[in-house]
Amino acid sequence: MTIALAALTTLAVTLAFIWPFRKLALFLGILDDPGPRKIHTVPVPYFGGLAMLVGVSATILWLRPQSWFVVAMLACVAAVGLADDVRHLPVWVKLVCETTIACAAVGLGFSWQLTDSSGLNAAFSVIWIVGLTNSLNLLDNMDGLASTVAGLALVGIALLVHAPAMIAIPLGSAALGFLVINRPPAGMYMGDTGSLMLGFGLALCAITAANTAHGLHSVIILILPVAVAVFDTSLVITSRLATGHPVQLGGRDHFSHRLKLLGWSSYQVIGATALASGAAWGAAALALQYPSSEAWLALPVIAAFAIVWIGLLKINPYESAVNHTLEVHGARNV
Repeated sequence: MTIALAALTTLAVTLAFIWPFRKLALFLGILDDPGPRKIHTVPVPYFGGLAMLVGVSATILWLRPQSWFVVAMLACVAAVGLADDVRHLPVWVKLVCETTIACAAVGLGFSWQLTDSSGLNAAFSVIWIVGLTNSLNLLDNMDGLASTVAGLALVGIALLVHAPAMIAIPLGSAALGFLVINRPPAGMYMGDTGSLMLGFGLALCAITAANTAHGLHSVIILILPVAVAVFDTSLVITSRLATGHPVQLGGRDHFSHRLKLLGWSSYQVIGATALASGAAWGAAALALQYPSSEAWLALPVIAAFAIVWIGLLKINPYESAVNHTLEVHGARNV
């Protein structure tokens, strides 16, 4: 009952604040302007991330006030994203800020208990938090995509393990609720404010869930629910390293762009993303049955991810003249 209340409260508050923040962004001129590599033809306002932050914060502070420090960290990450949306921060500034907040999170207990060494655990956890935070930021390259990936991953984690549910459900509800205005064609963008916040929250929830198990089960819980984000980030990094393109810059070489090169529509990409997220969750649920024989049914799903990954890697998104210029993260590449 509390979980349902958390979901409904977050959804209601987020939706209530979407339009006021949209009007504020329009008034202040915080917009994503059209460009030669963008599909929207009119300026689209930011501040969607602020609406989600208010919805998540209100729910957590009301139903789980002892987790106020999570709200504080989410607000700090959102503040970094907001500064980037308004002023376009250098990449190194964002990384320093994200790493500092990630270190604070580890100090507050969000450390994956992978080894007997607390130092190694802390180092890996910081890398995981910063990596997943930016992975969601990278995924915000098409209307509705980041909201879909983050929302379904967070709900999936809560369904697998109850421990992080009171954080995961508010975050997931805010992300999925934002699709009301962020679905193609989007009337509002979450910006780095929202994508960094969702990625950071997703990383914390994954670590919390993974720490309820040990060994292989812990690895499964940490990685499989966020498989789509890992899939995209690994695809982009491998592709850029193989072709000599800068890894630290953004561009039209994500899985969504590659599917569009094959003629897919935005809704087809989002639909396939949702199916992939569900398949990854199903694989996790099956794998957690190990050593039961049902666990082996997860292997075909994982193999399918690998086959699709290899197939998309073979598509060259850099051939088109439109794609020669890479853009800094935070710019909309749709």
